[in-house]
Amino acid sequence: MRTEQDIKNRKAATRRYYSLEKNKEQKRNYMKAYAKRDYVKARVHEYYIVNKMRWGEITKAKEQDNELLNAENTERFINDAQQ
Repeated sequence: MRTEQDIKNRKAATRRYYSLEKNKEQKRNYMKAYAKRDYVKARVHEYYIVNKMRWGEITKAKEQDNELLNAENTERFINDAQQ
């Protein structure tokens, strides 16, 4: 079991390792190759689809809220004009 200090030491060591430009380039190359794997592409695509649907639901909710607000404001304007 890793202690809190072990986690801090590992994090610091990783930060030092990737602060060197050679290691940054090595990590960039690895991540490019990793992103080209079929199972990674499928997982990323699934994530995109789920979030696209969620974004659509959020947009619909905002539009409905705006329509309700518009209706309330219109009613208030009409009532104020009549008085």
